[in-house]
This record gives sequence, structure tokens and C-alpha cells, in this order.
Amino acid sequence: MLLRCILSSLLLVTSFLTFAETITSQTPQAKTESLVNSNIQRLAIPPTPNNISLPAFGQGVIGWGTGPDGAETRLNNITQDEVNQLKTQNVTLELVESWQKFYENETQRNPGNPTAPFRAKLMKKIVDLW
Repeated sequence: MLLRCILSSLLLVTSFLTFAETITSQTPQAKTESLVNSNIQRLAIPPTPNNISLPAFGQGVIGWGTGPDGAETRLNNITQDEVNQLKTQNVTLELVESWQKFYENETQRNPGNPTAPFRAKLMKKIVDLW
């Protein structure tokens, strides 16, 4: 009797799982359209001072924070004194210009990237304050 109960339970569970897999496979999945323009090649990621990590460079040295809000805040608040401080951290004008070019390209290549335009403008502002 116990064996019949166990077998019945296994058959029931197997049937349920098979049914669930069938329903899941038949449910249309939402398609996300990519906004990446495949006609524009992604540029190589520019170097960082002393090859520090990208987060250490972006958030720690440049101070662009996280996401579009962080980059926009930094864009609106960066000062001449802070740009002068960057010069003491092995940041060069050439390096800033390469990051500006990278983010300008990324803005064109991927309009779905909300952070790239703010970072491009921030780097342009740093160049202008250099």
C-alpha cells in the first residue's frame, strides 16, 4: 500500500512538472529590442592611471558616482580646483580626452545607455577646465 502511495505521488509530481514545462515553453517571452547600433563599432576601453580598476577610476578618481544620476551630479558640481586635483593623481589631458571620445561614441552607439551622455559631457567639462 505504501509503495502504491509513493508511486502515485511520483507520477503526480512528474505529470505536474511536465505540464509546467509545457506551459512555460508555450508562453511567449517578452522580447527586448536592443538599441545598440550595430553600424557603430564599440571603442576599446581607455586606460586608467596606473591601470587601476574602472570603478576605482570612475568613482574614486573622477567621482562620477553610479548611473546617470551620479554622473549628472558630478557634471553639475565639478570645480576648477577638483580638476587641478586630478592632475596630481596621474590623470592626463590625453586620458580625459580618450574617455570623452569613448563615451561620446557610446552615446551614439547605444542610445539605451542613460549614463554615457552624462559621462561624455563630464569629461568634456574636465577638458574645458584643464
